[in-house]
Amino acid sequence: MRLLFIFIFLSKSLLSQTWVQLSDFPNTERDDGVAVHINNKGYFGTGLLAGFTLGRDFYVYDMSATTWTTIAPMPVGSDRQYATAFTHLNSFYVFSGAGYSNAVFTDLQRYDVATNTWTTLAPKPGNGLIGASCLEYGDKVIIVGGKFQSGVVSDEVWEYTISSNTWAQKNNFPFGGRWRASASVLNGVGYLVFGKDNNQSFRKEMYSYNHATDVWTKVMDFPQPKGRSYSALKASTTQLILFGGYDTLNTYYNDVWYYNPFLASWSAGPNMPAAGRKGGMSCIAGDRFYYSCGINVSDVRLKETWMIDVPVGTKEYNSDLIFSVYPNPCSEKLFINPSTENYTFEITDITSKIILFEQNKNSGCIDISGLEKGIYFLRIKNRAKQMEVKKIIKE
Repeated sequence: MRLLFIFIFLSKSLLSQTWVQLSDFPNTERDDGVAVHINNKGYFGTGLLAGFTLGRDFYVYDMSATTWTTIAPMPVGSDRQYATAFTHLNSFYVFSGAGYSNAVFTDLQRYDVATNTWTTLAPKPGNGLIGASCLEYGDKVIIVGGKFQSGVVSDEVWEYTISSNTWAQKNNFPFGGRWRASASVLNGVGYLVFGKDNNQSFRKEMYSYNHATDVWTKVMDFPQPKGRSYSALKASTTQLILFGGYDTLNTYYNDVWYYNPFLASWSAGPNMPAAGRKGGMSCIAGDRFYYSCGINVSDVRLKETWMIDVPVGTKEYNSDLIFSVYPNPCSEKLFINPSTENYTFEITDITSKIILFEQNKNSGCIDISGLEKGIYFLRIKNRAKQMEVKKIIKE
């Protein structure tokens, strides 16, 4: 009997992905604003505007009609940049950020799409944060890092529960403070990359976060030599897309990178056919990534809006490939068919952490009795360097 499994492929469309320029953001050029996606509409607002004024205005981009309209601005006095935004059901939320006179907000504001109204919710305890990162887990949201009004870069991690409107502090980020890092959640796993630390160094490491255990794990370094800040990181249906930012040499990037968690690897996508930029507003709808505004190396604020489709990185498929694995789900022993000599296998969890590994294996049996129940990925490579990746379930 054939088994349903996941195999990894390089999409033929990967090399043909192209950027499409959409109609410009409908108001003043800006950077350091926020954007979210709800029901095939993108909501863009706040930020530092050309002329060095702060925004509390918001605009909605209808992804089907390809038109911009305005919505209710945030409450009077809440003009800001460096805020953090997240969504839940038919609402989006704007947290903290920097106001005038170097003030740093602690507030949390909710926008209701149905009523076009804003509501002030419970503020974060303690100090406000600018440039914090955000991981969304349904009713719970994780806020990571940021910078205090004092200039100290935070390693704090906070959890906001939407249903109860409450805040709770989690374990600190164990690798030091980060601000203007890039973060997103894919398949229930949080990822964080880049950002500046307390020494103003640009980081290049990427970490995964297990929300159930409140544990951070280093996954790998970004494959380019320099770390960055002010980049955009979003999760498509199968992989992460990273765009732009700048580094310690003041290089402003217009490049695209895709991270495939099943292969635990980065691959380059097509550059945006325009100037490098940082601090724009971005959101993603399924596999379609949107990026608006930002600032370039000449300190010119922009109002361009661009879109690119993210290639599919994995696919469920029935076929006669190299190996089959059975039984699946499994509680004790997996069997490889056909049995092969001198093959290599590794089993990783959903964060790409290697759990089991063996080279030059000759037995067609893999003992997984010591694994905890859950979903894993089995990578098999034979002597001809043919490789497959199988999703396995440990009962």
